[in-house]
Amino acid sequence: MKLKLQKVLLITLIFCLMIGITQTVFTTQASVGTFRATDSVRVRAEPSTEANVLAVVQSGESVTVLAHDPAGWSQVKVGNATGFIRSDFLRFPIGSDPATFSTTSGVNVRAEASTSSDVVRTVASGASVEVLEHDPAGWSKVKAGGDTGYIRSDFLTRGGAASVATAATEASSEAIATLKTTGNVNMRSAANTDSNIVKTLAANTSVEVLERQSNGWSRVRHSGTSGFIRSDLLSESGAASATAATTLKTTGTVNLRSGPSTNNSIVTTLSANTSVTVVERQSNGWSSVRHNNSNGFIRSDLLSESGATTTTLKTVTGVNLRSGPSTNHRILRQLEVNTTVTVLENQSNGWSRVNHNGTEGFIRTDLLGSGARRIELIDWATARSIIPKNTNLRVTDVRTGISYNVRAFSLGNHADVDTASQADTDTKRSTRNGTWSWTPRPVWVQIGDRTFAASINGMPHAGSAVSGNGLSGHFCLHFRGSTSHGSTSASYVRNMQNAITEAYDARPQ
Repeated sequence: MKLKLQKVLLITLIFCLMIGITQTVFTTQASVGTFRATDSVRVRAEPSTEANVLAVVQSGESVTVLAHDPAGWSQVKVGNATGFIRSDFLRFPIGSDPATFSTTSGVNVRAEASTSSDVVRTVASGASVEVLEHDPAGWSKVKAGGDTGYIRSDFLTRGGAASVATAATEASSEAIATLKTTGNVNMRSAANTDSNIVKTLAANTSVEVLERQSNGWSRVRHSGTSGFIRSDLLSESGAASATAATTLKTTGTVNLRSGPSTNNSIVTTLSANTSVTVVERQSNGWSSVRHNNSNGFIRSDLLSESGATTTTLKTVTGVNLRSGPSTNHRILRQLEVNTTVTVLENQSNGWSRVNHNGTEGFIRTDLLGSGARRIELIDWATARSIIPKNTNLRVTDVRTGISYNVRAFSLGNHADVDTASQADTDTKRSTRNGTWSWTPRPVWVQIGDRTFAASINGMPHAGSAVSGNGLSGHFCLHFRGSTSHGSTSASYVRNMQNAITEAYDARPQ
């Protein structure tokens, strides 16, 4: 019994000495900084939720961090206890002194905590940044090279063993070849164009190839920094003529964007014939370019060696200038027939990007030409199916070239229409020398982005649906094959159809 008691005392003494030594080691260890707990959290003896609880830290309480792994656990000192807290329960800093972290790869510093935010600058792998606010589970506010912005926290480290080992492995990897860049290229943190840019290399820069991957990329090393470059941008001879191949001009007014998509923010807008340096032509139809001190992306089809070749065309009919290349986009303005526009770009989707008196928009390519109006002749059954009710239709009087707006409110044997406003009433009256009459007039009617031959009478009669237009009554709009009411004479119907034929025949051949 006495011997057993002696063993117990000896074990207890050894355990106490070990605790003392451990505390001495932790106490003398340099701290990373003072963090604040975001919630009530347990301090554990080991970096595991199964380990013993040494203490409990309340929300907002300060702890001294001895070692910090943003993606895992942090070793902390709380009072006399040294243990571990999950890093996502800690926020940095407390006080005014920032902490210095290192980047684990080339990474973008952004203006806001979002991947869609503007890029303030790009820092290389292993670069030191001052962390002003640290959220291990999200973004960290940093200061890099005089700029303040945000970096995703999983791209930051305090120099843990894993990061050091990885860097050492990369540094000691044996190169399988030495090649040159065929132009200005981006070295990226991963084998895809969506990954962060580690650094940009000029044409004819030599790099060590560590691995050629089957996905079309090569893992390379340049001046001790590792990353990925597209394999087709590397060769033994490098660039044949780097300057001529990489300097292009904009074919029109274009947006330089922060990423290779129209969803990315606009860095700046470049006018036509602006020279840019092409860093990388991507397979997604975009080019990574540099202009002055700004880096960004421009659609590859908006760049060429010759730049903008300005083409001036005219609208072949009344047409809508739209905010985008489809009839679903909003109408910026209505253009009359024979309106001159500057064509900035003919797109493959059947639309053209144009400029009209300083306003850029889109017009269907087939509605532009040398000035010949494109007029269609359709039957009333077809017209009735496409005429929108209570929506402005643009009517052009063929004999005078004067245009005004009407609105259809009934589609029976023909279209019953009102002038859309007092101004439209006055304009319509002017086509008839200020006198109302039943006599039909040949007209062209714009419905959407198409124009049709039609006829309209000039006598307001019966009911109306629009108030405030200066009339009590409506007009009859006819298309080929439309009829009138039973009480109307056959000669009136015939005259309406003859006016439709006149409208169609009046189109330039």
